Amino acid sequence: MYYECRSFALAKRAHLLQATSATFILALAILLLPPGTIFHAAHASTVTIHLVAYYASGWNGTTNPNPTITVQQGDSVTIVWSNGDTMYHQFLLDIDKDGTDMSDCSPSADPCTGVTTTGGTVTFTASTDGSFTYYCTVHPGSMKGMFIVQPPGFSMAPNPSSLTILQGSSSTSTISLTSEHGFTGTINLGASVSPTGPTASMMPTSVSVSPGSPATSTVIVSTSASTPGGTYTVTVNGASGSTTNTTTVLVTITVPHFSITSSPASLSVIQGVSSNSSTITLTSLNGFSGTITLTSRVSQAALSLSFNPASVTISSGGSGTSTMTVSTSTTPPGFYTATINGTSGSTTNKTTVNISVTIPDFSIKTSLPTLSVTQGSTATTIITLTSLSGFTGTLTLTGTVSQPGPTITFSPTSVTLSSGGIAISNMTVSAAGATYPVATGSFPVTVTVTNGTLIHTTTVEVTVALVPSGARSLPLTVLISAGGVVIAATGITIYLVRRRAGGEARSQSNLELSSIRVCA
Repeated sequence: MYYECRSFALAKRAHLLQATSATFILALAILLLPPGTIFHAAHASTVTIHLVAYYASGWNGTTNPNPTITVQQGDSVTIVWSNGDTMYHQFLLDIDKDGTDMSDCSPSADPCTGVTTTGGTVTFTASTDGSFTYYCTVHPGSMKGMFIVQPPGFSMAPNPSSLTILQGSSSTSTISLTSEHGFTGTINLGASVSPTGPTASMMPTSVSVSPGSPATSTVIVSTSASTPGGTYTVTVNGASGSTTNTTTVLVTITVPHFSITSSPASLSVIQGVSSNSSTITLTSLNGFSGTITLTSRVSQAALSLSFNPASVTISSGGSGTSTMTVSTSTTPPGFYTATINGTSGSTTNKTTVNISVTIPDFSIKTSLPTLSVTQGSTATTIITLTSLSGFTGTLTLTGTVSQPGPTITFSPTSVTLSSGGIAISNMTVSAAGATYPVATGSFPVTVTVTNGTLIHTTTVEVTVALVPSGARSLPLTVLISAGGVVIAATGITIYLVRRRAGGEARSQSNLELSSIRVCA
């Protein structure tokens, strides 16, 4: 028995020594390790919340019914309620989320007050974070609200929140970390990029924060010469034990490039006569520098395009030009498109120039599209001829009538046009009268102007009318009668004049008057 007792005593001492050693090691670790490594310190405070009970409208009545209550984890919370009506009430905070069950009503489980009409008070520690429901157990349908316990944590904010990076370079954003709800601890940081492209790293990779003592870390975003241009999202993760948070930085990668423009963007060329040109301007974008080779592709093979110079070298932020010349000899008239391509290694760009091809030509216009002429008279209109697209040459004018009718003449019968010039010719329409008058009516006159195989026509509507009735020739009998009247009037006049001269003169006058009457 003695030995047994001794062995038992020795065993007890051994267990006591082990326990003492473990306690010592734990205490030493707590003293030596940085704060927050084993547990997060929380800044607890005392919070008192007042509620007024109304069974019909809820806690606090209609002013702020059933308000959401928010506290911090570790706070000492006191709920004080008073009665706003004469009904019985009981406050209960459902921590274990079993509804209004009052079997576990206590400050350490579901904090609650007594059932009374005079109000009540309960004090407890908000040790568990999360969202809970508080009730009046007597009137749970109308008297319930949310009770939120916020755990200690930290916030993360980038500055700037977006970066624009030239391909092959890097940039940074500062991440600010701030304690929330009394958080104290060390936060480990990391970064990831989506989609795959640039790389991201943190400097430093961990920081310590506490209430009133924020910290910062820098996220470094790097690209290579082969990183595709586009938009990426960098996600920065912070973790301290089970407490985590994230923030993002939007990254845009730009690629060195160049723009290419044409001025003018539309050209006109006369077939076989002229050429035209457009200035091609190349401008550096996003730091581009290099030599750009120019080529072209035309929708009509007969168009000829050339560049001077055929390649242009530009520096970062600079620009350069080349002259594109367009010429043609046999290209059919029409509208065509030339595509100008610029190439520098794998970097390309293009622009277009619209090209209009015309042929030398002329236009014909009459000053009077309609003419009216009477039998036995003439009328004139002016024919105007205008050079188009550089036309030069001699033009011959002729006029034809669809049926026998008036006569058409031109003065001059041919004209010579210079490039861009104008010439005129007078077209005269003659309508015969007298013995063989031209028929009356409408006569379309076709005016034809020719230069070799190039022919244009226009039409002048000619109307031939009768001579007005007052201007026609009178019949012979009418003319004789009229002559007799004139002679008789003349005799009477002479008679009256000579009568005054005396008897002899009067006899002579009578004799003359008698003679006139005999003749008549």
